[in-house]
Amino acid sequence: MFRVFVIAALAAVAVAQNPDADAQILSSDSAVNPDGSYSWNYETSNGIRAQEEGVGGQSAQGSASWTDRDGTPIQLTYVADENGFQPRGDHLPRESPVPAHVLKTLEFIRANPPKDDPNFNIQALEAEIARLQAIQ
Repeated sequence: MFRVFVIAALAAVAVAQNPDADAQILSSDSAVNPDGSYSWNYETSNGIRAQEEGVGGQSAQGSASWTDRDGTPIQLTYVADENGFQPRGDHLPRESPVPAHVLKTLEFIRANPPKDDPNFNIQALEAEIARLQAIQ
C-alpha cells in the first residue's frame, strides 16, 4: 500500500510541475508544393504559436511565440539560408562590444598582413572588423 501511495504522489508532483501537459492543438496546417516550397503553422491552447515557410534544402523563415514560465512573452523570428541560422528575439543573448585592444590588434594585422600564410584572407578580416565596429 505504501508503494502505491509513493507512486501516486510522484505522479501528482510530475503533473503539477508541467502545466502544459494538458495543452491541446487548436489549429495546424501544412503544405508541400511540387516545386519544393513548403509551409506549416500551428497554435496550441497554452498560447504557443509557430509558423515557417521555405524551399526545402535552400531557405526557411519563420516565427514562434509563447509565454515563458515566469510570464514573459517570448517572440522569436528566424531566417535560415546560405548564411546559416539567424534567430532574432529580445530574449536571446546579444553579442557584447569588442574590447578596444582587440579592434586595434585586428587593425594592425590589416595594415601588416602576413606575407607567408596562404590561408590569410584580407577580405574576411575586413568583413570581421566591419562587423565588430557595427556592434560598438
